Amino acid sequence: MRMMFVTLLAACHSRRAQRDRESRSDFRVAALDSRSSLRLGGNDRRNNLAVRLSISAFIAFAAPSALALDFKPYGRGAFSQIAKAHAGRPLMIHFWSVTCPPCLAELAQWAKIEAERKDVDIVFVNVDSEEDRARAATRAEKAGLGKAVHYGFADDFVEKLYFEAETTWRGELPFTALVAPGGGVVAVTGAIDDPLVLQWLEKHR
Repeated sequence: MRMMFVTLLAACHSRRAQRDRESRSDFRVAALDSRSSLRLGGNDRRNNLAVRLSISAFIAFAAPSALALDFKPYGRGAFSQIAKAHAGRPLMIHFWSVTCPPCLAELAQWAKIEAERKDVDIVFVNVDSEEDRARAATRAEKAGLGKAVHYGFADDFVEKLYFEAETTWRGELPFTALVAPGGGVVAVTGAIDDPLVLQWLEKHR
């Protein structure tokens, strides 16, 4: 009888010890999960710091180019809106692209005209996609057009944008719309020294 009592007592102690171990084990798991959401361990902390530094570096790298040159969105109706905003003054709306070698070659000439002809308003429209906008900004600034008025194509239906500038224009570059103070428009597809451009500038001197 005594032996049976001792055996039962030992079994009870064994089950209680097992419950205690399971309870402590559950507590440890819960505590680790809780700490992990509040405080990072060594590797996690280093990884998190690396991510934050990477993001900071990206922002520091991207911010200057994003703020250096502001491209206003050029969507449907923009051509008439720009012409209306500059009504009463001679206006040149010049369309260009970083993929157009003649466009890039004459950017410096455009900068010279803009600096010398304060009696003529000049608006530049970059026809590239958003992916090439940073390149366009760099080329424009390098040419001396950092303070000029810039727009960038903001509509995938570019044929509509071409049509609004000139009904026969199919996207050939460089392209310039010469808008008279009274609203008459002369479209020129070609270089800045095209006779039509020079005559128009002389007429509005």
